[in-house]
Formats: sequence, structure tokens, C-alpha cells
Amino acid sequence: MDEAPQSLDSLRERIGQIDLDLVAKAAERVELARQVGELKRRQDLPTVDYSQERLVMERARAAAQARGLRPEVAEELLSGLIRASVRAQDDDGLRYAGVGTGQTAVVVGGAGRMGRWLSSFLSAQGYTTRVLDPAASADSNAKAVRSLPQAELVVCSTPPAATAALYSEWCANPPSGVVVDIASIKTPLVEPIARLRRAGARVASIHPMFGPSTFLLRDADVVICDTGDEAAGAAVESLFQPTTANIVHLPLDDHDRIMADLLSLAHATAIAFALALPDTGHPVRSTTFRLLESLAASTVRESPEVYFEIQASNPHSAQALERLRAALDRLVDTIRLRDPHEFRLLFDEGRRRTPSG
Repeated sequence: MDEAPQSLDSLRERIGQIDLDLVAKAAERVELARQVGELKRRQDLPTVDYSQERLVMERARAAAQARGLRPEVAEELLSGLIRASVRAQDDDGLRYAGVGTGQTAVVVGGAGRMGRWLSSFLSAQGYTTRVLDPAASADSNAKAVRSLPQAELVVCSTPPAATAALYSEWCANPPSGVVVDIASIKTPLVEPIARLRRAGARVASIHPMFGPSTFLLRDADVVICDTGDEAAGAAVESLFQPTTANIVHLPLDDHDRIMADLLSLAHATAIAFALALPDTGHPVRSTTFRLLESLAASTVRESPEVYFEIQASNPHSAQALERLRAALDRLVDTIRLRDPHEFRLLFDEGRRRTPSG
């Protein structure tokens, strides 16, 4: 009677040891990846080598199959390790580049979630980072106010309307460093940016296409908008060049037209799905439902003030939302008419408009 529990404990002990070995090997792999990153920097090679990643994944799948393990298990393990390795290489790259060494950055709105991300990101590059925010301590705000006029970088992590007000205020005595906003909507800032530039400021405008929970910039786009100040844009772009982020250049006037689809349409779809859910949950969930529910849940837990501004301040939002309304009407009409041919045509059109992968 005592043998079974003892055998179970023995098996669990072996599993526990394997878990520890896996963690140790993972740490060793990440450390080796950091050494690879160092060699790549010396040889001026890109951090991400997609052909090498493909070889790694193919090798992992083959090894899994040879040992009777499902290939997707090996893929998940290696994908996590690759992400950890790239993150470590990115962090090392920021420290190595030292873009902000000996310089000061003031993050206006730095107590918010994205502001905290930016403060951490800039500190990793050597900046002495100051936070100016109503939610920050009095001492923090006092230091930021003293630093702002001469800081080499001033980042506005504030809503567009608040940023526009700051720019109008600063026109009387512009900061000497590069001023940059990270607003999701640029229309309210086009004229304030122009006025601040005429007042003598160096002004850039960017849009990080990711949220504050992002830790791997490899999967992220950073939009650099053309404000007419090429040097200021280049200075801000240099912050992201040591990373694996994808840098995209856009004219400032084109930004909101594109964001009407990437933000207004996407957010509205997720919000509408959340509102269409029944008051009580179900005991089962399909794969599609889980994906949409997760997206909707994360969207409606963001700041309603920020998301309202994205919808209401973008002059192109109404057109995107009208396309969403028209698409839903088409779907409802096709189902009401019980027309399988028209339903297939909807799928055909959807396939044309979406990636094949």
C-alpha cells in the first residue's frame, strides 16, 4: 500500500528536477543569445535573423517528432525562448547604444501606463528621466519643471487635447530640446505643432503602435510622422534604431486617415462585440468566441477617455464606422434572404481583403 504513493512522489521529484533543468538551460540559452547579439553588434548585423529562426523551429519540430512529442509543444517552447532572447538582445542593444547617456528627458504624463513604459525605455538608454504628471509626487514634478526648459528630450505622453494646450503654452518660451508627442490622433496637433515650430522649437511626432504591456518590440511598429523638422524626427527615430521595432515613416497629414482603420474601425468592432454579448455567460466557448471575447475584454478595459478621443477627434473615423455598419447590414440582409450564394460571396470578398496566412 505504501509503494504507489512513494512511486508517485518519485515521479514528481523527477519531473521537478527536469523543470529546474529546463529553467537552467533556458537561462543558459538566453545568455548565449546575448553573446550572439554582442557579436552581431560588432559586425553591424541585424538582431533578428529570420532564416536562422526558421532553422531553429524546423530542428525543434523534427526533434519533437523523433521523440513522440507533439511538434507544437516544441514550437511553443522555442517561440518563448526566442522571444526572451530577442528581448535580452534588445535590452543590451539599448544600453550599448547609450543614446541618452549624459542627457535628460522629461516625460509629461509619465505617471500613466504608457508614460511609465517610456520612462523605463529612456532610462535604459542612459537618460536621466524626469516625470511631470498630476499623479506624480510634488518632488518629482518640481524636478521635472526645473529640467524641462533645458532637457534634451521632452516626450508628451498625454491626450491630444492636453498636448495641444501644452504646445500653445510653450510657444511663449519653447523648450530647447526635441519635443515629441506619442498621440494616437494627430489632427488636433497639426496646427499646434506648426505654431510651436514657428516659435523656434524642434518638434517631432511619433505613434508607437503598441501598448504599455508590450515587452518585445520585434512585433511592433513605430510610426515617425513628418513634421517638417527632419533633424528632430531623426533624433527620435534614433531611440528605436537599437531595437527590433519596425520603423514606418508617414506624412503627418496622412496619419489619421490610416488610423481610422487601424484604430477606429478595430476598436469599434471590439466594443460592438462586447455590447452584443448576452448578460449571462455560457458554459462552453468556441475558439472563435474566445478570441473575440478576449479582444473585446482587453479593449473595454482601456481608458474610455483615450478611446473616445481616438474615435471623436479623428475626422476619418465616421467613414470607417459607416463601412462597419454597412458590412453588418449586408451580413444581416444575406442571412435574412437565406441566400447561400450571396453568403459565399461575402466570404470571397473577406478573403480578398484579409491576409492569406
